[in-house]
Amino acid sequence: MWYAESDDGFVSYFAWSGGQQDGYGGRHFDITTVDGEEVTLKGPWSSRAGVMNKAGYGPVMDVRFNSTGSGAVTVNRAEEAIDEYLEDVELEEKIKFSSEEPYYVPQRVED
Repeated sequence: MWYAESDDGFVSYFAWSGGQQDGYGGRHFDITTVDGEEVTLKGPWSSRAGVMNKAGYGPVMDVRFNSTGSGAVTVNRAEEAIDEYLEDVELEEKIKFSSEEPYYVPQRVED
């Protein structure tokens, strides 16, 4: 797995176990690791927040940015946005799937 987190809380990740794979139509992604190594991921697969959370990264959550697309952010960044724009919403951790992946889901709270 490959995980990257920006200072502003946006996250990218891939699932890749080496060699040429068929994710993203076999597209190649050039990345630089935290120790400066240049690596080309050949056909990595997209993953999902729960897989990354279970692996110990993040915690992160998948999000949709209005009509511009989708991506992932840290739970801390999501909580900041919720606190700024929504008064009665909190993130709740839920365990999903037989692999018991942790996800964070917005929930309306009652006073």
